[in-house]
Amino acid sequence: MFKGMIFRFVPSTDTWRMVGLCTLLLLITASSLVGCTGSTCTVTPAVTPPPAPAAFQTAGLTINPPEINPGQELNITAMVTNTGDTVGSYIAQLKINDTTEQAMEVTVVAGETQALSFPVSKDTPGIYEVTLGELTGQFEVVKPVTLPQPSNPKIAGPTKPRCCR
Repeated sequence: MFKGMIFRFVPSTDTWRMVGLCTLLLLITASSLVGCTGSTCTVTPAVTPPPAPAAFQTAGLTINPPEINPGQELNITAMVTNTGDTVGSYIAQLKINDTTEQAMEVTVVAGETQALSFPVSKDTPGIYEVTLGELTGQFEVVKPVTLPQPSNPKIAGPTKPRCCR
């Protein structure tokens, strides 16, 4: 028990005014701040900031192998990290030559990192530009090498060895 003061809240000034003295049971809490000047005290509730929403960062784009034959499959991988304070969903859009080829939604816990993986196959030879979030890369589909056919000389009929003519 403590000797204390009695306060009355004054809504028009958003302050507490001391109106007398008393014996009281003291309750200390971290949920508010009290500032007093003379006989006027102001009580300000302590504000706990809300947790930061989920925010995502991508890194580590890998294209393996970087060169393929038409119809061969390659794998595009990256990592996504949730830099926020709450769990959230990230929609990863894989774009090839500025066209969305694949998309996947992943749920990532606050502060955690998750792997993304996309299998890709192309039939047309050329260089392909890859975009995943803010990451970029490229791969190439090479024209298959065709070996020339060996020429078979035509033999016109049976021949006899020179020694036996």
